Amino acid sequence: MQPDTIVLVHGFWVTPRAWENWIAHYENKGFRVIAPPYPGFEVEVEALNADPAPIETVTVPAIISSLEKLITGLDRPPIVMGHSAGGLFTQILLDRGLGTAGVVINSAPAEGVPVVPLSQIRSLFPVLKNPANRHRAVGLDFDQWRYAFANTFPEGQVRTTYERYHIPAPGHGPGVVDL
Repeated sequence: MQPDTIVLVHGFWVTPRAWENWIAHYENKGFRVIAPPYPGFEVEVEALNADPAPIETVTVPAIISSLEKLITGLDRPPIVMGHSAGGLFTQILLDRGLGTAGVVINSAPAEGVPVVPLSQIRSLFPVLKNPANRHRAVGLDFDQWRYAFANTFPEGQVRTTYERYHIPAPGHGPGVVDL
């Protein structure tokens, strides 16, 4: 039986809102599309920027558990697509037998990957540079956003995406998956 659902898994520094154009694209192709938020991220970007408390407390095991519950509750296995940390979460879900197929876009590396590109370290540096960040939600400034997410976009589009999609990330999460 062919999958009729696509589950889109966002990464850190964004919410499911980042998938809005993808949702419309795949719905127009006849798929049911689900872009679930991480636990505690059920509010809009603006609310998470105003009060990042849910970001500070979310954990990777809670994210995976939430995604597992969603997928096992579907009538049939979906296609799972993830970006960045969402790409890694997609791989974990597929490894656990959840989903009929997976697509990862610029996936975060799994634990044990011996080579991490310098560009990824640079993207994570705002979080990693201060050990106290493990207990905070850490945002990217505009230039860091441009480097990590929108380095090929024109200046105006970078600003638009930053304002529309950026949220802080959990200081204990990016680049660290401990399941």
